[in-house]
Amino acid sequence: MDRRTLLAGGASALVPRLLRGQRAKAARPNVLLLFTDEQRHDTLGVGGSRAARTPNLDKLAASGVRFTDACTPSPICIAARMSLISGHRSRHTRFAGNGALPGPPSRFPTMMDALLEAGYRTHAIGKMHFSGRHYGLIEHETMEETVPYRDADDYLLYLKSHGVRKRYPQGLRDLLYLQPQTCDIPKEHAQSTWIADRAAAFLRGHQLHRGDQPFFLWASWIAPHPPFAPCEPYASMFRAEDMPLPIYRDRPLASLPSPAWKERARFDGAQHDPDRLRRIKALYHAQIAHIDEGIGRVMAELDRLGMAENTVVLFASDHGEMLGDHGLAHKSVPYEASARIPMSMRWPGRTEAGRVRHDPVGLDDIFPTVLDGLGLRYPSNFAPPTGKSLLSRPGGGVDRDAYVTEFGSGASRWISLRSRERKYVLWAAGGREEEYDLAADPEERVNLAGRGSRYRERVLEWERTHGLPESFEGGRFRTFDEPPVPKEDPRAVHINDAKWPERLPPGERGSVESYAEAFTSAIRHEPSLAPGKLSVADYKKKGGHSLVGTSWEEAWRRA
Repeated sequence: MDRRTLLAGGASALVPRLLRGQRAKAARPNVLLLFTDEQRHDTLGVGGSRAARTPNLDKLAASGVRFTDACTPSPICIAARMSLISGHRSRHTRFAGNGALPGPPSRFPTMMDALLEAGYRTHAIGKMHFSGRHYGLIEHETMEETVPYRDADDYLLYLKSHGVRKRYPQGLRDLLYLQPQTCDIPKEHAQSTWIADRAAAFLRGHQLHRGDQPFFLWASWIAPHPPFAPCEPYASMFRAEDMPLPIYRDRPLASLPSPAWKERARFDGAQHDPDRLRRIKALYHAQIAHIDEGIGRVMAELDRLGMAENTVVLFASDHGEMLGDHGLAHKSVPYEASARIPMSMRWPGRTEAGRVRHDPVGLDDIFPTVLDGLGLRYPSNFAPPTGKSLLSRPGGGVDRDAYVTEFGSGASRWISLRSRERKYVLWAAGGREEEYDLAADPEERVNLAGRGSRYRERVLEWERTHGLPESFEGGRFRTFDEPPVPKEDPRAVHINDAKWPERLPPGERGSVESYAEAFTSAIRHEPSLAPGKLSVADYKKKGGHSLVGTSWEEAWRRA
């Protein structure tokens, strides 16, 4: 196996020779994918947000077509990314969450496979979450979450080479995962800065050495995914008191299907603490502002190098973040803050500046768009993608009246059908149904669903055709009994910090700060936090890091 095939994860064996013969004599445009993690749809100034400071993302959106009603195929990192690169859903990718479904792994051609075989240099920077395979990428400069070893991550090695001792440069997870915190890493070495720096460096190097070869560059930020831990000057950019409180944060727990309870538990009581909620929202927007500055530098480099007129630019996020709406944190639920994403596209000669489309679109439409725009054919010996080309209509758009988002398997499974005016959700848990009039009730407060919803059969037909076969038993949709509703809001801590600091060789352990130093630094500017507000006892019981040596030591000893 040659080096290119090896680095591409054996991808060329998946793609028939027909793609290899499609290298057009005329120069094809470069493709630049700018990607964030867990960014809500309502966090751009161009979309009407009063809180956002996103001049560069606004400018990019205004230079092409902006899709106001874009959704994620699945509001969880790996499942969403698998759909993005394949154009398929969980039935074919075998990812309905962050873990693979039972059975043999699926094999499918990816967007990067197709571009690689069409003569593109395929390069990625940042978070891919690809579970150990490159899926058609020749090169990947890595920055991932919770890595097991420092030498497996290019960004951590970069910090080491610059003498930066940060233990958790993204912020602390575990006890503080969805809590307000800051990171004292210098801006020039911060994660979001590094992504933009490496993207700009790639553009310069490619122009200098391979200017006659088209490229695919995927710049993928981890932010604004929690922890909510921006560095300065962004951490001080937004005032908490200017942030509106989340919508419907007092939603009764009994009105939520039981799989959603875990996203309330993970907030660890923050939904009842207005000061903490506003601070979290301020820090979340600070992370987006940092990304925006970096995207501005990448776009400026594209202009300076004379590449802009021959480069397709796509911007999107994998899914949203509840951020306290409905009293929930995180993702994994079908509500607007979790399921809707920002998405824009600038395709020279194919899109018009300032175009705004309300078509129901999603991440699985991106690969078919690239194939369509570049004149490439999808291999005929694979099932065709479920996604559609965003260039199907003049100026950008698709012929579709609704979009389906899916999540989970077994008792956690749900399927949501969303048009611009309506949303219907079918849950395996209890067979629950939700239906919202998005035009009259955009905050999704009034559930209109009854057992006779006219959308039910349409969702079931989608599940039979594109969803999980295991969702049916004897031809009927499988449902599961729900547990009793807790008398109080659940609270829980998950232990999921990176293990690499504990696995450093003895001679390198002094190259990172201690846990006590990291914790103290993270909460230094957070007056809304106190040990009595968080589940310290649960954290200790589950084997969390010791808080001895911090200002919370007494609470730790009492827990």
